[in-house]
Amino acid sequence: MILFVLCISAFLFFICFNLLTNNKVLHAITSIVFAVLFILSTFFITINFHDHYGMHKVSHETSTKLVSSADKGMNMLLYQPIGTSGKDKVVIYRTDEKATKPSHTGTDKVENKIITINSDKAKLVTKTVKYEYNSSANRLWFRLAQKPTRVKTINYFYVPKSWMTLTVNQAKQLPTIIKEISGSNTSAQAQMKMAAEQYVQAQVKAAMMKNPKMTSAQQKALVKKATAEFTQKAQAEALQKMMPEIKQKLSQIK
Repeated sequence: MILFVLCISAFLFFICFNLLTNNKVLHAITSIVFAVLFILSTFFITINFHDHYGMHKVSHETSTKLVSSADKGMNMLLYQPIGTSGKDKVVIYRTDEKATKPSHTGTDKVENKIITINSDKAKLVTKTVKYEYNSSANRLWFRLAQKPTRVKTINYFYVPKSWMTLTVNQAKQLPTIIKEISGSNTSAQAQMKMAAEQYVQAQVKAAMMKNPKMTSAQQKALVKKATAEFTQKAQAEALQKMMPEIKQKLSQIK
């Protein structure tokens, strides 16, 4: 609305100042009135742009669960440092285990904070601060001059202590580090293999006692399932034991 007042007052000032010269009183009054309107319109448009006149800050907050940034394996949150200060970063994250590609935070007016928590559930809390008009009247007058604008967005990544927070380069080196550490401990590998055989045999024995008529196909399926269960559990336990050494080696990678 105020843009129309600006344009109309400028046009009418030009008309009155240049054409109503025969009537000096009318010429003076109309020229002054429309000049004042033009100046006031310009003033309010300026402070609306510069100082967000007629607007106030409003915060919007959303919360979403987080899953590991990696497709499988240990839980982790990835980020990529930006610049040399180390304060700015782009965080790479996922909110759905079925997502084929992870999402990433923006860089324009965005601040990312990674916070370690005692809970076992990770979540992302996004707080967006915007300038919005504080009344319908101000919205009517200024919305064509300036629309509501975003001030900044703060992303709070709350991750459990059991998670790993890694840079992209560290995540790339992680499989090599795990292989190097686990490969150097041959006795642990032999113990794990023996434990796997004992676990599978115990599962098959228990199933046979419940169903002595199990077919060979059913037994093979049970062996495959028990082996997968043990492997997943054993890998998780092994990673927890190797974690101090893994973190030490990762700290040397930027």
